[in-house]
Amino acid sequence: MKTLSGSAAVLGCCLAASLAALLVMAMMLRAERSGASKVLDDARASIALMDTILSADSTLGACRDSMEYYRGRTVSLEARIAADSIASVFPGYYLIIDTGQNRFHLRMGDLLVRSGYCGTGKGWTSNVTGETWDFSTPRGLRHVLGNGTNPYWFRPDWFWLEQNAAPPDPDQVVTIPQDLSYEEQIAYYNDSLTAGERFYVRQVPGALGSYKVDLGGGVLLHYGTGRGGNVSHGCIRLSSADLEAIYRTLPIGAPVLIY
Repeated sequence: MKTLSGSAAVLGCCLAASLAALLVMAMMLRAERSGASKVLDDARASIALMDTILSADSTLGACRDSMEYYRGRTVSLEARIAADSIASVFPGYYLIIDTGQNRFHLRMGDLLVRSGYCGTGKGWTSNVTGETWDFSTPRGLRHVLGNGTNPYWFRPDWFWLEQNAAPPDPDQVVTIPQDLSYEEQIAYYNDSLTAGERFYVRQVPGALGSYKVDLGGGVLLHYGTGRGGNVSHGCIRLSSADLEAIYRTLPIGAPVLIY
């Protein structure tokens, strides 16, 4: 923690110095354009003002990149401190999700047990009619609220709206026979239905893999494609092997830190 504290202090000083220098440079550019000759003395402007200047002035693109770099370093440092805090007080397994690198880290204390790629939320999305959804993976500290096997994906209305289609009326919904076993339902969905019929199935078997881990608020750990990218609707997608390992390792109540 001493090393982290020292790094945080150095990072803070560097960030403060960089912000001050960038603000003065931006104001000097503005002063030169307007012909002003007086010394600029308002270097105490807030970071919010700096963001406005950076986004409005394309000549400061390099400065904007530098700001994003320092922000990323700060978020990463905060996550490391939070992870250290979890490791010091929680005796069991816990999970860290990095939405920037799209990686997961299963840990116990300071020991890294398993790590790999995952898929996380793709952020703001819209369709041709202008409807928008925020499919970001929520950040912060969560806990495992539940888990289960053989989960179904219950398609919400936005599944169709995002694809510029109308959600099906009740009489348009295609239902898979419930007297079949879960494995038979998957086979029925994939082999006995046409593509058009599959499009109107609300309760889809097999789409989430063989396991699920519930983090609350509609956020699940489940199987999915596109790992290593921001591709999901907010859930965290894992490979089948990684999902099973996490399902069998993380107990109910285990912390999950998402940043």
